[in-house]
Formats: sequence, C-alpha cells, structure tokens
Amino acid sequence: MNDYEESIGRIEVAPEVLLTIVRQEVLSVEGVNRMAPIPAEVSHLFRRASRQEGVVLDYSDNHLAFDVYVYMEPDVNLRETSRAIQVAVIEAIDKMVGVPVEAVNVHVEDVIYAQGQTA
Repeated sequence: MNDYEESIGRIEVAPEVLLTIVRQEVLSVEGVNRMAPIPAEVSHLFRRASRQEGVVLDYSDNHLAFDVYVYMEPDVNLRETSRAIQVAVIEAIDKMVGVPVEAVNVHVEDVIYAQGQTA
C-alpha cells in the first residue's frame, strides 16, 4: 500500500461544490445559452435544488444523479448537445471528485433566439 492508499482522514465534498462543477461543465458545452431556472413544481421535490442554479442534485442509496435545466442556442442539434452535456458532467465529476454518476437528465426548457426571443 503506498502513501496515497492509506487512509489519513476523511474527505467530504459539499453538495454545492458538485453543483458548481456541473454548472460550469454545462455552460462550457457549445450550444448551451444559459442555465434555466428549475420549475417550481420540481424544486420542492428535491433537497438540493435552487431555482437560480439550473441543477438538481439527487444523492440517495449511494447513487448520484443530476437534473440539468438549460436554454439552448438556435441551430444546434438538441439531442447531440444534450448528450454532450451528459458526457461532460459525468467525466468532470469522475475526474474531479471520483464519484460515479448514475444519471444526468437534461431538460431543454427553451431555445433562445436573438434579442431574447424564445421559440
């Protein structure tokens, strides 16, 4: 066993850190305009939800899952961009925290056109 494998204490990552990582990764995906507010009917169902953040974290039974709410740019393939979001989030959480992600559910709330017009 090397020095890194020996337990020298406990490591805790605050849920807010996970939300920040996810938010940054989502916003870095080409085609994402911005995070969308979490719908009111959804936010009351989860402990780790904030209407401003656009991300809901669900951690139960040692399973980590995210619901991501986004506005997309026009002229992007919504399916491909949503898949890119899923891959980016899974890879970032694995790389930065080392915790496997069971699901990343992407909710495209709208498409944003020039001058703030929506579809």
